[in-house]
Amino acid sequence: MAQFKSRTLVTLVLAVLIAAASAWLAFESAGIYCDRLPSMTICATLAAFAIALSFRQVPKAASTLQKWLLAAAIFIAAATFFADARFVLKYRGLCSQLQEQIRQMHTPAK
Repeated sequence: MAQFKSRTLVTLVLAVLIAAASAWLAFESAGIYCDRLPSMTICATLAAFAIALSFRQVPKAASTLQKWLLAAAIFIAAATFFADARFVLKYRGLCSQLQEQIRQMHTPAK
């Protein structure tokens, strides 16, 4: 069995955990929850961190198994980053409009 260092496995587990948290935030919402946008932005930032961490470990990977684990971590984190960014960009305009309408309703007329 091929030996691999735990840091490649930790990177893969980190990418999977970030993807799971992101999926839970996106799919658990039954409607449009504007208060989930900051959480999704944080997940996207963590996914970008996982991508950077994976790319930093690629030159140190000795075996093919380590390289494949890092490639899987990069793919999972990139898909998470893309999905989170798409979610935030899709609902940001709508949430901004809703907040503006609520602000106008609460502003007293002069």
